[in-house]
Amino acid sequence: MPTKYKLTYFNGRGRAELTRLLFAQSGKAFEDVRVQGEEWSKLKPNTPWGSLPILEVDGKMLGQSIAIARYVAKAMGLAGKGDMDQAIADSIVDAGMDMLTAVVKCKFETDEAKKAELKKNFDEKTLPAYLQNMSKQLGKNKYFVGDSVTWADLAVFSMWEMIPENDLCHDNLKEHRSRIEKLPKIAAYLAKRPKTDF
Repeated sequence: MPTKYKLTYFNGRGRAELTRLLFAQSGKAFEDVRVQGEEWSKLKPNTPWGSLPILEVDGKMLGQSIAIARYVAKAMGLAGKGDMDQAIADSIVDAGMDMLTAVVKCKFETDEAKKAELKKNFDEKTLPAYLQNMSKQLGKNKYFVGDSVTWADLAVFSMWEMIPENDLCHDNLKEHRSRIEKLPKIAAYLAKRPKTDF
């Protein structure tokens, strides 16, 4: 019997989008459950960590977005070839999560003065440093690790969706974004993906 995958998250890209992209690139079917409103308050006590996303694999539940994505990447052959490539891919994903944390802080800060300060720091320091480091990691390569798509490429692509195109000031990063969004399975997924605010 084939393995059944059920991914549960809110109705948005957020911390589940990398896993959705991994399933799309692998061509593996999965159930994409998007909870809203009251559904979440009922579901929360039954999750491993009191948070989303969660992935159920043949009924067994896994929490934490990066653990989920790493599991799916390995299961779908997208983690990298060999231990060193996998470690490099992991480091690129981790750097992206650092940037995501900064984005989330800016987006959800309620104190307007603090929010303006966080945004200024993000725009002037965090984002330029992230882009510079990602550009350096990619270099002249088509992909971040080895000669084929890994979860690192999909994680970085997912980050790009949070950055206005004109902020991608490095040509190799612009080319990478275009290359990933044109992968046939990714392009098909993006074309049918629900439109959401985040």
